[in-house]
Amino acid sequence: MTIVLLASIGGIAYSIVKLDRDNHLAALRLEVEQALHSVADQIQLRFFEAVLVAKNIENTLAVAGEINERQIARTVSDLQRHNPDVIAVALAPNLSITHSFPQTDNRETIGVKYWQLPAQMASVAQAYRTRAPVVDDRVNLVQGGTGYIMHYPVFLPNAELNTDQFWGVISVVMDQEGLLQAPQHDFSDPAQYSFELHPLKASGLVEALPDHRLSALKDKPVVTTFNVLGTTWEAAVRPAAGWPAYSPQSRNLVGFALISAIFLLGVLLAFRRLALNQTNAHALLAEAIDAIDEGFIAFDDKERVMVVNQKYRDYHPQIADLIVPGATMGELVVNWANRTESLSGSKSKQAWVRERLQRFRNPGQAFLQDIGNDNWLKVTEAKTPHGYTVGIWTDVTAEKRAQEAAEAADREKTEFLNNVSHELRTPLTVIFGRASFMRHSDKMPQAQRLMSALTADGSGCPKSAAAAIEYQKFITDQGAGIAESSQHMIRLVEDLLDWTKVSRGQLELDMAPTQLDEIARTVTQELQPAAEAKGLTLTYAGDGPAATVADKVRVKQILYNLITNAIKFTSEGKIHLSMLHSADEIVFSVTDTGNGIAEEDASRVFQRFQQVDGSMTRQNGGLGLGLAISEQLAELHGGSLSLESKLGVGSTFSLTLPCTGATDIQKTA
Repeated sequence: MTIVLLASIGGIAYSIVKLDRDNHLAALRLEVEQALHSVADQIQLRFFEAVLVAKNIENTLAVAGEINERQIARTVSDLQRHNPDVIAVALAPNLSITHSFPQTDNRETIGVKYWQLPAQMASVAQAYRTRAPVVDDRVNLVQGGTGYIMHYPVFLPNAELNTDQFWGVISVVMDQEGLLQAPQHDFSDPAQYSFELHPLKASGLVEALPDHRLSALKDKPVVTTFNVLGTTWEAAVRPAAGWPAYSPQSRNLVGFALISAIFLLGVLLAFRRLALNQTNAHALLAEAIDAIDEGFIAFDDKERVMVVNQKYRDYHPQIADLIVPGATMGELVVNWANRTESLSGSKSKQAWVRERLQRFRNPGQAFLQDIGNDNWLKVTEAKTPHGYTVGIWTDVTAEKRAQEAAEAADREKTEFLNNVSHELRTPLTVIFGRASFMRHSDKMPQAQRLMSALTADGSGCPKSAAAAIEYQKFITDQGAGIAESSQHMIRLVEDLLDWTKVSRGQLELDMAPTQLDEIARTVTQELQPAAEAKGLTLTYAGDGPAATVADKVRVKQILYNLITNAIKFTSEGKIHLSMLHSADEIVFSVTDTGNGIAEEDASRVFQRFQQVDGSMTRQNGGLGLGLAISEQLAELHGGSLSLESKLGVGSTFSLTLPCTGATDIQKTA
């Protein structure tokens, strides 16, 4: 009954919508057809006016015997006032254009010879043969754009031959856009209409057209034919997007039909609900549970199966025949353990059964269970207020494999970064070495010989010597820039290499007795120029010699990273490195007067690829690995790296290393 009712409403709605669409389409085609007739009349009128003007110019030529530019220009100006679609009027005695009016806008056409324009020469020849004006099909204009050209043949009387002699042609160029405009319809706009205008052959057939002009002839266009100067032309037009599939009222009609259908369906369902007996709640629940795409099972307070869906049975094919209402959880677990060849881990079956039942009776967080063949299920169990237990088993095999694939991809990425970094370090080191030569070019023997040659015996040219000195300074400056950039790139590559070693647990420490006070002084001296270049003061103070067993290179790297970071992110003030040692530990502190770090951002500074101040990061560069690597190196030494900072005051990074022997140091990650 419901299907019949809906089908009836749908059929009636379809008939109404189709009738409305047909009426709308007929009205639209009639409107377009009327506009097309208006355009056809307009085209006929425009070319008739053009013929009159061409005839007027021909008479002027016959009377004057020569081209009267002023009079012809005035005639063309009058024509353009009444017919703004006229782009130009060209005079071509002997088929070579010598004058084009208006003269200021069409000079590019002067000198054009029609026999060099095959697209127009055929029409010119036809005009000559028929001694009548001929309109070209749409052509690309020399002035640019597209339009239509009327060629008017001129025959002037020749007294000596007592006949008319061919003088040349007068060509009137019409703009396509203006010709094709009608009230409320602009057929020249390709966004609105697909329009085609072309002459017909004497047989009434359409001449061959290129593919891009055939679109207007498809999808049942409105077509009309009309005569232009003795030639039959055909115009075809249709909306650019095709004829509408529906009328503007179709949506309202469909909406009304839908509302009617919904209303009638609601009434029908209400009567049906009154007529039907109450559906069995247990059956509805069973159907709903069986429809979900996850395994579901419910037990009563006696641990007996109440409801189970097919998906759960599919997940446990070994005991599918035992999973029936009334079976206990203990029976299912024992039978599953006995029928499964291998269990997760190395536990005995009895231990696994005890643990599984314990989880069932005291459900907590969800856990993963391997059901064989590398298939994994997420088990979520919960107790209801009435003591019932429900379990949802979700297939997470794809997620598990995706996680393993992601871990494998991460290992491959680390290996790739390691290989790339190794490949980059050698050429960057070579670039740095070459740039260092350029940086000190004034000390090269070649440069000294050049200066000696320019100043020898006082006969050298002072200007040449000055230019050589200036060029040498330029080379030195460029070399310095290249050296600094390559050194920066080398540091980035070394950071990447260190991080790949740390992430793979392959970073090894070269532990040996080390004097840390000397390392601190060396780092301070090496970074003094960088600090002074930013107008900062870099100082060091220690409480005396401090020896321990450590990797000298890596300790220096940590201090170098800490002080370099302080220089990067301190705009003014000072940076101080201090060292305090006791019997158990040695503490280095790097204190700066920078902007400081907010408390909520402090934990991020030791994360890889993280830098708190985005604007300073863009200004100073870096990968955000320095502090992360430094923290790992400190931990490998059995120490730690910490931060104390106050926003707007500054920051203090503290490196703590143990005073211990080599046997107490972890040598590998």
